[in-house]
Amino acid sequence: MRFHSLLAVLAVILLCFFIKNGRGICENRNLTKACKKKSFVQLILTKNLTAFNDNRKGICRWLKELKHQSRLCKKRKGLAEIINATRDLTLNSCTHHFEYEQWPCLRLKRLFKKVYRETAFVYSLTTSAFMWLVARACAAGMLEDCACAATSGKHSTAHAHVNVTAGGWRWGGCGDNTKFARRMTYKFFQLKKRGDKTQNILKYSSEVGVKAVIRSEQKVCKCHGLSGSCTYRICFKRLQPFSVITEDLKSRYHSAERISSDNDLWRPPSQKEWREEEEVAADTLRYLDTGPNWCQFTAGRRCKDADNCATLCCGRGIRLKQTTTKEPCKCRWRNDTAYQVVCEQCDKEETVYHCQ
Repeated sequence: MRFHSLLAVLAVILLCFFIKNGRGICENRNLTKACKKKSFVQLILTKNLTAFNDNRKGICRWLKELKHQSRLCKKRKGLAEIINATRDLTLNSCTHHFEYEQWPCLRLKRLFKKVYRETAFVYSLTTSAFMWLVARACAAGMLEDCACAATSGKHSTAHAHVNVTAGGWRWGGCGDNTKFARRMTYKFFQLKKRGDKTQNILKYSSEVGVKAVIRSEQKVCKCHGLSGSCTYRICFKRLQPFSVITEDLKSRYHSAERISSDNDLWRPPSQKEWREEEEVAADTLRYLDTGPNWCQFTAGRRCKDADNCATLCCGRGIRLKQTTTKEPCKCRWRNDTAYQVVCEQCDKEETVYHCQ
């Protein structure tokens, strides 16, 4: 009897230890229902969404496991389409940019058991995809209660027409609404809500994604004037293509730092509002656990070139193959029209590299 009591006490001590450290608790399926609850990132990257065929009500019902996100989805018109697009943009960007990496953005389900380098990356990428899509949707009028970015009064001029030869311009047009997108992202992902240690480092990863979007903002100007002249320029803020953001986060993936679970990183996300003129500090992705050995999955993979094979193939050797493909060549304008180009099809010899 005393032995069973001792076992019970030890079980409680171990449970408290796991809860305190915020890791490992969900590896035991019989402990709590809370462990089985997925995050938004985990849900959209591992669960099939195609059955709803982009139906707004269906997508919001699909989020029923996440009451907060499901409620926002139903409440704001246009958000369901953004959620659907977030999944597609995240997966397509990840697989494209990691096509020739040891981890080709596959086997996503295994990433959510612990906080690997890859886990931190997909959290930052998914969050940035959501924010980027919200900002673009505002400018396109596709999201309820959200419009183009407000023009900056600080930079606006007293006169609409400014001599362009003097470098004159004024704010106007319809820019991407990055400020609203940031607020919406913090609200949707609940980034200001403090959690346990594991949740906080994942929220930190999401913050890295938010700041990557802000860094991609640039000034775009368009000329205006009579007969195509550039009498004055109207400028607005526009986010760069999402591929630029993905490359930014990919570089942070490669330079990510591993920290211990007792590291004093577990702060709540910054309460400070970003200002438009404020320089955003560079962030480093951080993770807790050494990830799987991806070398075991690279056999037979195609390399970009011989140098890429040296990294991708993990030293197991390279297999070369000569292939012939067709490509357009000797293109010219058709004699009877100035609007159509005709080309011949020529053979192109190419060396294809694969891992042994």
